[in-house]
Amino acid sequence: MKLNKFFTLLIVALLANQVKAQLTFGNEQFLFNPVMVNPSLAGMHNNQVRLGYDARWLGINGAPQTGYINYDRMFNGNTGWNVSIISDRIGPISSITLANSFSFMINTSAETKLSFGLRHHLTQSTLNLNSANLYDPSDPLLASDQTGVPVNNFDASIAWMNPSKFMIGFSYRNLIPQPRFRFTNTLVDPILSLQGWYNQNFGDMSLEGFAMVTTSINTPMNTNLGIMGSFQHKIGAGFNYSPNNQIGVFTYIKATNKLNIFYNYNLPISDIAKASKQSHGIGISIRMGNETPSTDAFFLQPTNESARTRMF
Repeated sequence: MKLNKFFTLLIVALLANQVKAQLTFGNEQFLFNPVMVNPSLAGMHNNQVRLGYDARWLGINGAPQTGYINYDRMFNGNTGWNVSIISDRIGPISSITLANSFSFMINTSAETKLSFGLRHHLTQSTLNLNSANLYDPSDPLLASDQTGVPVNNFDASIAWMNPSKFMIGFSYRNLIPQPRFRFTNTLVDPILSLQGWYNQNFGDMSLEGFAMVTTSINTPMNTNLGIMGSFQHKIGAGFNYSPNNQIGVFTYIKATNKLNIFYNYNLPISDIAKASKQSHGIGISIRMGNETPSTDAFFLQPTNESARTRMF
């Protein structure tokens, strides 16, 4: 089967079954940019600008691609804000999203915090039937080019954490199920996600691990696991694994206190591997101003300006 036929059948299957798994931003770069999955972490990368790009299933025409830029800020040590612009594309469907995440944190002990998060996101989707990714533009499921309905939606989350040691979080994304296009039955479905992260230091060495379980109405449960070893809290390398989905390696480099670089290579292990052998993700973060990290963890990087937690 030719790759364009293969991918067209895949797209039609996704649309027909109202599946949105590949259009869900954030999962691929959770270790580098966790606020995209859990808005309770807004502000925990205080005064950083982050840019990321993820390209899945290279070699397949129209394979998923996601890019984003965001800015993170902590106010008064207990109120976080993160603003993001996300571009997402799969086959003939492309979308642009503006997302604002807010968090409020309270102390549960001298070292731990409980954070509540809410994100509003406005998404505009487009279906382009003139795309070369479509093998049969006359398919009755795809009646005409469409500019989607602007979708206002919300995510809610909670997280308990010690920013230098661990985080346990839960998020409910897309609180309002609603269509993206006027003439198809594809829906933006709710997504439930449970996340966890842990850091352990051993002198100049440290280990950081994460786990995330995600599910939606029309998709099977997806598990993502990863572990990274780091040296002197400056360079880290590890591997990630998603059963029946992909396996990968990644590296995380603190070039300076203000510049971080992330790279992830994934090898598909599902049936997609018959057509593609690789996916790539890259991210760069730049810290603005004079703030410096107050912990050595890679996953969350609160600064000396955001470490304190107090009421307004």
